[in-house]
Amino acid sequence: MSQTLNEDGKTKLSKWGNSNATRIPRNLIEQLGWKDNENLSINIENNSLVLKPLSNRPANIHELFAGWKDDGKRDTELDWGESKGNELKW
Repeated sequence: MSQTLNEDGKTKLSKWGNSNATRIPRNLIEQLGWKDNENLSINIENNSLVLKPLSNRPANIHELFAGWKDDGKRDTELDWGESKGNELKW
């Protein structure tokens, strides 16, 4: 598939198998905070295509647990049993 992205932000719709495809410039992807292989929904709104991420995945463990509240039910470490594979020795 051969496409040219012009400096003025235009892109070209090209045949790709039984579908059509276009490229989204890297700077736009970075501005949106999207990642490679992001799952997107695609819809038609006001005669335009609208792409939206299906979910906002956390970028790190801090984002993953940002809203977590401790329920206070644990006061010791949990015993997960004997090692069964390549677990790290702590």
